[in-house]
This record gives sequence, C-alpha cells and structure tokens, in this order.
Amino acid sequence: MKSVSIVIPNWNGLELLTEHFGSVIAAAEEYRSRANAEVEVIIVDDASTDRSRDWLLKSYGEHELIKVFELEGNVGFLQAVNEGFTVAKHDVVLLLNNDVKIEPDCITPLVKHFKDEVVFATCCRADRIDGGRLDGGGKIGRFERGFWRVFLNYEAIPFEATTELISFFGSGGYTMYDRNKWNALGGFQDCLSPNYWEDVEICYRAWKRGWTVVYEPASQVHHLGSASMKKLDSAEMDIVTERNRLLLTWINLHDRIWFVQHLGWLGLKLAGSAISLRWNYLRSFGRALSKISKVREARRIERRAAVISDNALARKFAHLVNQPGIYVVEDEQAEKAFSEMTANAAAASGTER
Repeated sequence: MKSVSIVIPNWNGLELLTEHFGSVIAAAEEYRSRANAEVEVIIVDDASTDRSRDWLLKSYGEHELIKVFELEGNVGFLQAVNEGFTVAKHDVVLLLNNDVKIEPDCITPLVKHFKDEVVFATCCRADRIDGGRLDGGGKIGRFERGFWRVFLNYEAIPFEATTELISFFGSGGYTMYDRNKWNALGGFQDCLSPNYWEDVEICYRAWKRGWTVVYEPASQVHHLGSASMKKLDSAEMDIVTERNRLLLTWINLHDRIWFVQHLGWLGLKLAGSAISLRWNYLRSFGRALSKISKVREARRIERRAAVISDNALARKFAHLVNQPGIYVVEDEQAEKAFSEMTANAAAASGTER
C-alpha cells in the first residue's frame, strides 16, 4: 500500500484540534499498522495566535508521525494548503480541515483507488457532527443558467450500485490527492486566495485533463461544518465566494456556446444587483475583473492542456444519475428515504446469502 501524508491547515483552531485531532492520529496509526506503510501528519499553522502550536507541542511533540510547519505570516487557507503539499513527502496526500473527525478505518479505502493511474482524487462520505445529516456525498456537476452547479449530493445504495462512483469535486476538508498530479496542476489556483471554490476549481481542471475524482462512501468522516470560517466577516465571505465562482468559470469554461450563455446570465445577475441596490455581486464582479490578466494566462494554459470538453464532462454526470443504485439526495426527506433503501438492500443481501 502507498505511504500517506496527511495535511491539516490550522488558524486559531485550538478548540477544534483538541476535539478532533486525536481521531486523525488514531486513523494514521491504524493505517500504518495494517498497511505496513509510512504515514506523516503535517499541521500547517497559519500564524495562529491562540496557543495552537503550544498545545500541539505539549500534547504531541514527541509523536514520531507529527510535524508542525509554521508559517511566518497569515496567508489564508488556500496558500497554507499549498505550502503543506510542498513539504509533504509521500505520493498521496489526505487533506483535512481541523474541524473534521475521521473514522479509524478511513484511509485504506481511499488509498486503494490510486492503483488506477488516472485517479486524481478520492473523497470521503461526511456527515455533520452537530446534526448527523449528510455533509458531503458524491457531487453531481450540471451546467445550468450559465454556471456549473456542483453542490448536489448523491449516494450509492449498497449491493445495487455497480457503476464507478465519481464526483465533480472532492471537498478540501476531507479529500485525498495524487501529489504528483497536484503538483502538475500547480496546486490550488493562486488567484482564488484566500479561499472558496478552490477545491472545485482544481478538480474541474483535473477532469478536463483526463483524470478522475472518485467518491468513496466506505471512508467515513464527521464534519463540524465551516467552523474554521466562522471567524470571518459574512459579507466579505459572500463577495469572495462569488468572485471565485466567476474566476473558476472564466479560467476553465471553454465551450464557446456555454461561455456565451454564461456571459448572458452574468449580465442579468449584474443588472439585477444594480436594480435591487444589492451591491455585493457587483463588488464580486469588480474584484474578479481586476484579476483578468491572471485569468487570461491561466485560461490559455488550461485550454491547451484540456483533453475532454465541458459537454463531455457534463454527460458523465448525466449518465451517472440514471444508473441503478444511484440516489440523488436533495433534502432531509430524501436522506431518510435513502437510509431506508440502504437498510432494505442490506437486509435483502443478507437474506440472499
């Protein structure tokens, strides 16, 4: 089995680390023992001021698996992750948020997928710590009204789903990546700094270069949900989120007809923002436009590197949702229905055996 690096960016996450970090160490030790492979756990401390580093050194300073990598100044989530991948030494890297608790057997199912040389990333199944609802399953990609819609989850019913479980992207909070492919892509896109949509963007690029992102429901994690982001101003978060969605689109959407559609819908959104006197979307657009020179260069690179089209990518997910055992989870009622079907499928399988 492959050796694994685990990268956890941390900024003033002392409370989260004390609650969840132990599960990461337990899973790392479990994988090292069972797979007879090397494991390292890298905490990238983004200039924390809450004694996170002191706690790590006091609690785990003598632990052979753990490395604390300190940044001199606060650079934000995206750059902290890129720095973590720079110092990671193993071929596959599990990226985790500091608000994620993982199951002891989480790592092995993810690693197994990297036997396939086209796999770029494998993502976990996540539920919410504070409510038990689904936080992240496989992600479906659809191009609608000038933009990619990528946050709709699907689940696979055990013993019924026979198709490959793919995902448009893997959440940056709980996804494993092929480090060489990550490096070939240059990591998270710098112009999206400090964060938001960077995990979608890098997987979009990977798909178009002919690589795949796999959903692995056997790898289970528990996510507190944006806990590390709650320290930030919500209005600013909204502006940056929409800015980055625009940048992602301008860099990677290459189908001419779809791009014209995007511009049309973008015009309507800008007009609506002005008419309603809600200025945040106009601010997002202005900030995205200020990065147009970087966008043009990145777009040239990605157009040359792409080997599958936007249409072909969309067809993959349109085909997926029509396969037996694949269930789209749109709301809480759908989650309950899926749980019942899963239980029934397991019971039926047990009866047949």
